[in-house]
Amino acid sequence: AARALHIHLAKTRIRGEKWCRNVYRKPTFCPDFFKMSANDLDKAEQGAAEKLNKPENGSPDDAKAADGLDAEEIEPKLAPFAGMGKEELLKVSSEPFWVYLRWTLLILFWLAWIAMLVGAIVIIVTAPRCAPRPELDWWENGAFMRVFVRSYKDSDGDGNGDLKGLEMKADYLADLKVKSVQINSVSSATNFTAVDPMFGTMADFDSLVTALHDKGMKLVVDFDPNHSSVEDPWFVQSASSAADTNPYKDYYVWADGTPGNPPNNWLSVSGGSAWNYSESRGQWYLHTFGTDQPDLNYRNPDVKAAAKDAMKFWADRGADGFRLTSVKYLVEDENLTDEPANPNYSGPPGGYDSLAHPYTTNQPDTHSLVQEFRTLLDSYAKDGDSYKILLTDVMDANVRQVVKYYSSNGTREADIALNYDLQELPAPGDAPGNKTFGRIQGWMDNLPDGKRANWLIGSESSSRVGGRLRARAVNLVFLLLPGTPMAYYGDEIGMADVNGVSTSPMQWNTTDNAGFTDPGVSPWSAVAQDYATVNVETQKKSNSSLLQVFMAAATLRDEPAFQWGDFDNALTTANVLSFKRTHDGATSYLVAANLGSAEERQDYKAAGFPAEGTVALSSGMDRDGQKLKMENVVLQPGEALVISY
Repeated sequence: AARALHIHLAKTRIRGEKWCRNVYRKPTFCPDFFKMSANDLDKAEQGAAEKLNKPENGSPDDAKAADGLDAEEIEPKLAPFAGMGKEELLKVSSEPFWVYLRWTLLILFWLAWIAMLVGAIVIIVTAPRCAPRPELDWWENGAFMRVFVRSYKDSDGDGNGDLKGLEMKADYLADLKVKSVQINSVSSATNFTAVDPMFGTMADFDSLVTALHDKGMKLVVDFDPNHSSVEDPWFVQSASSAADTNPYKDYYVWADGTPGNPPNNWLSVSGGSAWNYSESRGQWYLHTFGTDQPDLNYRNPDVKAAAKDAMKFWADRGADGFRLTSVKYLVEDENLTDEPANPNYSGPPGGYDSLAHPYTTNQPDTHSLVQEFRTLLDSYAKDGDSYKILLTDVMDANVRQVVKYYSSNGTREADIALNYDLQELPAPGDAPGNKTFGRIQGWMDNLPDGKRANWLIGSESSSRVGGRLRARAVNLVFLLLPGTPMAYYGDEIGMADVNGVSTSPMQWNTTDNAGFTDPGVSPWSAVAQDYATVNVETQKKSNSSLLQVFMAAATLRDEPAFQWGDFDNALTTANVLSFKRTHDGATSYLVAANLGSAEERQDYKAAGFPAEGTVALSSGMDRDGQKLKMENVVLQPGEALVISY
């Protein structure tokens, strides 16, 4: 054991001294143990031997056993810096080696930290990100409401709706989340810049503009520059003489002929020849519509200037935009060329559509005139809250002709070219799902890039949707299509035609005359017999009325998917119209409407939708919030669902 201890101590000393020299470079910094002299080692060995010779410390056999032990088996290795005091450690740490090492590690640490910071900034700056949502102008982010003023609200008890009556209902229109009120022309038949007394006064017009603006709504008015009245002073003077000294001689389209023999074969939209003979002038004048509506001559610069002055007059009074009516008829062929027969016509002889109309509609000069109107409105503001919108009412069955009024030869024209494709929907049994989607997609496919889509389901010239089983579904779908919905007054409560007319008085409540005019007064047009149940007051009190559906859908339009989202077919069938609205980073929606007459079941999971969805809105207001299995969505006849996923 003594020899083993001696060996161990010797080896430990050797290892320690080598370690000290290698690490500290100066042996003076080594612990005292590693500097033991030979005498110290001998004394340690002798002490160990004396202990081993004592009986209590083992037998000679133990000594023999210990004699063969290696030093590491008697004493484990000492850890680095073992036995060093604080001062010794501080001395070691001041060595240049450790100083350099510390500074090197510190510098490397901060370089790595800065590199990570710079890398994070580079990633944030250069990484692809979602494009910002484009800012929508006032005419893009909400519904329009088309109001036939004479039928909306009578304020003075004469049986005719008027401007003051419309102002009385401004709060109601705001509740519908309507962004713009679009009204028919209220100008006098004999003066483009005066209010027809039937509708009130110019002060009433000004008050209406102020009231709508105060409630965050805009006013768009009809402007029909195609013709005037035969009672207009312009026409009276124009018809008086063909002499060059007559300043109004060429304000209208006049042509030579003989009594009973008009200048050419052009037809009136109202039926019969488009020409009428003036005895006083001895010439024929053109009337695309009735004989009391002579066409203005826009090849005359004075007429152009007068029409633009009239538009400017109403814009200066606060009108926020204009709907150009009868726009495709504004200019005709200068040579008065006969129009060819329509080979596809099968109606009675002499009907307007018995001829094709390449010389009386959609002339190149018509587009030039619309561009001049657009330029005039741009002089107010080219964007923002003061922007003046221009709508064109082309009323052409050819979608490609209609969309040309957005721009021509690269020059802007209309902001919205009105789309009437959804006014007369296919009947149940006539594949209404597929055909309706085809009309929607057809419009979207022809819409020029960057232009705003729009949708109408009612107007003065068509039957109301309210009288049909599908009224709820159609109203809901129409409000959630991409673009701007153009609602028609009364459709939001399901009003129906009266004697084939879609301009019957608005039904406000259950009182006499449906609250349109005073009790006992005869309204200008008959009120629908169902006004006791179909009226605003009653439907406001019901949580499941068509009015509540309309308002809920108008609110849902504020969702990003409906304001900015993509539009795609979902699973449209013969009877079910389905589409989806999606937008990056926002909730997606499936809109499904059963336009048929029987229950339908749809497997949307198989069409790529998630396994489950939630009803955000139902046309009956009775399934909202339901969780649905998308593999088996049941739709009753006339029912529509908006499902979020």
